Amino acid sequence: MTTADALLQCRGLRFRWPGAAQDTLAIDEFQLQAGRTLFLHGPSGCGKSTLLSILAGVLQPQAGQVTLLGQPWSALSAGRRDQRRADHVGYVFQQFNLLPYLSVLDNVLLPCRFSSARRRAAGDAPAAARALLQRMALPEPLWHREPTALSMGQQQRVAAARALIGRPALVIADEPTSALDEDLRERFVDVLLQACADAGSAIVFVSHDQRLAARFDERASLPALNRAAPPMEARA
Repeated sequence: MTTADALLQCRGLRFRWPGAAQDTLAIDEFQLQAGRTLFLHGPSGCGKSTLLSILAGVLQPQAGQVTLLGQPWSALSAGRRDQRRADHVGYVFQQFNLLPYLSVLDNVLLPCRFSSARRRAAGDAPAAARALLQRMALPEPLWHREPTALSMGQQQRVAAARALIGRPALVIADEPTSALDEDLRERFVDVLLQACADAGSAIVFVSHDQRLAARFDERASLPALNRAAPPMEARA
């Protein structure tokens, strides 16, 4: 597959928060091919979550271009970016972002309400949601509860099931194992990677836990990619 065929690509990326004295991110080139798994690591505060928001079209850089499936985010209006994200990106947020007034099952089904493409890809969406919750080892009695009744680790698995429903082209996972103990963390990563493989979804998985890195096709250090980052000795 050539560079032009990359699922996700950024070139000449520059991003600076309003009022900041210098760029937060300066990445010359970054790409991910369809179906590949990437482990992205770096210390707290190095811009990992900011980069994920840019890759998903939530934030727009001041310079450079980010494309998903060959379409630059910058060429789309805010509304069309929202729809394209709903159609093609599954996001596991660090803070889960589950809706407290919906049941666990309805939270998982939410992407199918916003995206007809995800709904078609899911087939029988309620059945697909139930299958994902089973795969995430969420007991059936929990499916009709509000997410606030679940443990942090259980909520994290609900968030992962929601990201995976409807076979998105790209899954973005922001520290998705932070609330899990070691045994659950290993099982969760197994399930997440296998579910992405079954769906043909690429994944960008952000974590500071480099013990997980060997499980992924590709590994990248954000401080090494980011020319705006100070040298490691300057951050020590």
